[in-house]
Amino acid sequence: MSPDGHRGQGAIVTSAVFAGLAVIAVLLRLWTRFFIVRCPGIEDYFIMLSMLCSIGLTVCIGIQVEYGMGQHIWTLTPTDMRNSLKAFWASLIVYYLSLGLTKTSIILQYRRVFTTKKFHIFCWLVLSAVVAYTVWTIFGSIFACLPVQAFWTREPANCINQFAMWFTNAGINILTDFVIIVLPMPVIRSLHLARRQRQALMCVFAVGGFVCVVSILRLQSLVAISNSEDPTFDNPPAATWSSVEINVGIICSSLPCLRPLLAKCLPEMFSSSFQCSANSATPRSGSERGHQSNGLGTILGRVDSKYSRGSTIEEKGNGQIQVVTVVDVRVEGSLEH
Repeated sequence: MSPDGHRGQGAIVTSAVFAGLAVIAVLLRLWTRFFIVRCPGIEDYFIMLSMLCSIGLTVCIGIQVEYGMGQHIWTLTPTDMRNSLKAFWASLIVYYLSLGLTKTSIILQYRRVFTTKKFHIFCWLVLSAVVAYTVWTIFGSIFACLPVQAFWTREPANCINQFAMWFTNAGINILTDFVIIVLPMPVIRSLHLARRQRQALMCVFAVGGFVCVVSILRLQSLVAISNSEDPTFDNPPAATWSSVEINVGIICSSLPCLRPLLAKCLPEMFSSSFQCSANSATPRSGSERGHQSNGLGTILGRVDSKYSRGSTIEEKGNGQIQVVTVVDVRVEGSLEH
């Protein structure tokens, strides 16, 4: 292997490490949902699909390394160059698909955590934007060149300006990440909680901010690869950051779901009472309407036969909400007046 080839080896090692951490987080999440809480939700299936796409991205990076990623393109045989660029083309598709699936999973969790009609409307609007963005990025990646195979054959073709497309996609990606992070904040601020409890709950929902940071750091690597004349040599940093980004997103969306597992393993530190209902999280009328459970993650409590996530919830009827731990919120009565 040429010395330049180590650039590619670094990319595959980093991708494999973060993918492994994400797999562990997802497996623990699924174990918690299916065997401890026994309340899997549709968002869990979306995160499973996202994890499969992340594994697919790692495989694509490995194929690229096998066929010369990290080495100058003019040092490769025509066959190696085509195979490497073909895997690069496939990696773009699974990358954008994983991002969209993770965002969708988080928004679906939000809808079942907070039950007010107005918040659900905002969730549907954001989800629609995420779906539209995901469809655009996937089809934009597939048909980046016409004919499609020109992406890896380098034959004359009509191709999208990759610099413009990738930076536009990155900007929209960061914007949607930010919107998803701040989406539940107004609802949390309206809860009848002590200031420190409200701030702690906000921190739980803001854990996705790490993904925004990684997305911003990834921008620098896009400068080198967009419209590059030597894509096999310039791609390792972008491939590395892309893998880190989607895996950090999967991990951040899964960690808050693990509270019941911690309660089972460390009962002296975490409350262990949790239950589940199979009914929807649609608000009811009258005194039952507006009850909300809080804490992004697994379904732990029941409020008016609605799903609750990431919290041990008890209903006392005195019109108050108590945060037991950082992600342990006790809902007691109606939040709407």
